[in-house]
Amino acid sequence: MHSDILEEEPQTILYDLDRVYVVSENLGNIIFVPAFEEYVKRIGYNVSLCRPRDPQSKGKVEEVIGYIKQSFLEGRIYTGIDCLNSAALAWLDREGNGRIHTVTRKVPREMFMEEQKYLLHVKPYSEVSSTVASFDKDGVVSYKGNRYLINTGMMDAHKRIRIEDDGEMLLFYDAETNDLLAKYPVTKDTGQLFKPEENYSRDRVSLTIIKQYFAEYEIAQEFIRLMELQQPKYFNSHCIRINRMTKFYTIGQLLDGIEYCIDTERCSAYELLAYLMYQYGEHIAKKFLPNQQYFNHMARSKEIRREIDG
Repeated sequence: MHSDILEEEPQTILYDLDRVYVVSENLGNIIFVPAFEEYVKRIGYNVSLCRPRDPQSKGKVEEVIGYIKQSFLEGRIYTGIDCLNSAALAWLDREGNGRIHTVTRKVPREMFMEEQKYLLHVKPYSEVSSTVASFDKDGVVSYKGNRYLINTGMMDAHKRIRIEDDGEMLLFYDAETNDLLAKYPVTKDTGQLFKPEENYSRDRVSLTIIKQYFAEYEIAQEFIRLMELQQPKYFNSHCIRINRMTKFYTIGQLLDGIEYCIDTERCSAYELLAYLMYQYGEHIAKKFLPNQQYFNHMARSKEIRREIDG
């Protein structure tokens, strides 16, 4: 799969465990080839690797090759690459993507039309420039003669910001966590201060991601709704933090914390994380929280312990 020929990519791509990408398995803590690791960070998708000698994961990749060989290529007379490509597209439309799958019992073409809604639009790797900057105490970042307001919310003011510029859109990321903080269209004007549009604050990337993550859980959807009502000014920052938390806590742990927040009518990422620190230990939060935020959450976690345990 090559980004130069794709306009959209999934959030996770499954790769075979190949030395082209991987330096060492490192007891499960995979070390990637530097160029590939930089590419993944720049484009912003997750990598899932097949385990060695594991047909349950490798089969998902390799079975497709066998299916194409046996159902399309076998017995076919080769008359040129153009003819083969045309025949392959017709076969995909008629057979590969047009028939009911024996496992899912669904038509792949119809499944893709539904899954396509969740794909993220990306620019080819070579067209994206990246710059690291800092913002002032008011959450303003200077870039190419303009100033851009970033909703810092729960972030430390001295955090570094990575700005990605693809010629059409500027994307502002937390350089440490890779969380998307804001986006603005590219402009030729200079000397301007740009602020996020009102409707954009209700349509943030992190909000979309956590809604999808908790799509099957009504209690989580209610928590998000209440959080927006209770935390209107920094709602997006709370969504960013919860999106980060999904990388470190199980969905069961998160739902446990969400239930607590709704019961106590304190719906925020701050309260949710403080409860999780109380219930599941402080060591998990220490992996991704800056020191000052960690100590603030730990103080609230101890208060929750006193409130619950007495």
